[in-house]
Amino acid sequence: MSLTRQSYIGSFLGTDHRLLISFFEGMTLLLRKSSAQARIEGWDPRNRSDNDYAVVDDTIVGRIYREMILGKPKWRWFLQSIPEAGPGRPIPPPNQGMADTLDEAQAAFKKRYEEVRRGK
Repeated sequence: MSLTRQSYIGSFLGTDHRLLISFFEGMTLLLRKSSAQARIEGWDPRNRSDNDYAVVDDTIVGRIYREMILGKPKWRWFLQSIPEAGPGRPIPPPNQGMADTLDEAQAAFKKRYEEVRRGK
């Protein structure tokens, strides 16, 4: 994704997105608020938490969101698809995880996404 396209997306979505996972083999993953992604997809954007994000690589490839576990906030991530694999290909475990911070969840998602893209 070029910086020009990134700037366009940023101006279109305002503050509803942020860069997630820098460059990996010439592509960029975006962490986009679920409410913004819902508007793009034509879904109802209401009832979407501010702490709920779609992970996007041309299409939605996963999700990261905050939830309360035993009274403590945690960030859950899951990988739902890899575009190169085609639709319906199951993602081998582990395809989800939990972290204490959003940054840790992003790092874990990135690591697993790269592993699956390499066939591991």
